[in-house]
This record gives sequence, C-alpha cells and structure tokens, in this order.
Amino acid sequence: MNGVRAAYQESLENDPAYQELQEEVAKFRENSKDKKVQVTSNQTMKAMADQMKELKTEISENKDILGQELADYYKESGSMEITDEDGNVKRIVFSVKLVNG
Repeated sequence: MNGVRAAYQESLENDPAYQELQEEVAKFRENSKDKKVQVTSNQTMKAMADQMKELKTEISENKDILGQELADYYKESGSMEITDEDGNVKRIVFSVKLVNG
C-alpha cells in the first residue's frame, strides 16, 4: 500500500497543472482566512460567536442531563417507553461510549 501511495503522490507532485492548482488553492485559503478574520473582528460578530458557543455548551449540558434523567426513569420504572407532553410514546435507546476518567 505504501509503495502505491508514494507513486501516486509522486505523480501528483510531478504534474505541473496539479501544482499550479495547489498553489491557487493555497492562495484562496489564505484569502478566505483573511476575509473571515476581517468579518469576524467586529463586535457584533464576536457577540454572535460567543452566543453560539454558549448555546452549544448549553445544548450539550442539556443532552447529558436528559440522558441521565432517562436512565434514572428506566431504573425506577423498568419501562423503555415514555410518553411526552403531546401524548406521543417515545422509546428510550441507550448509547454507550468510553471516556477517560
């Protein structure tokens, strides 16, 4: 696999049209980055970015809390279903992941 990958990469590096395109891509990325910094440097954009960050954190915390509450509900009731405030029956699905602790 490494030999094929190296040959593939070498072919790309030796192609002048590809190299020219890569240079244009690099310039575009740099210009895009500069424009983004320019646009996001005003106070309104900074405030919106901070608000989005806070909302993302709040959503993440709410998901964790809901997951814990559903686990507690399952432990207490033994039921894998719960009825929401509109009368819709929802099924509880558990997801497992490992975290360093």
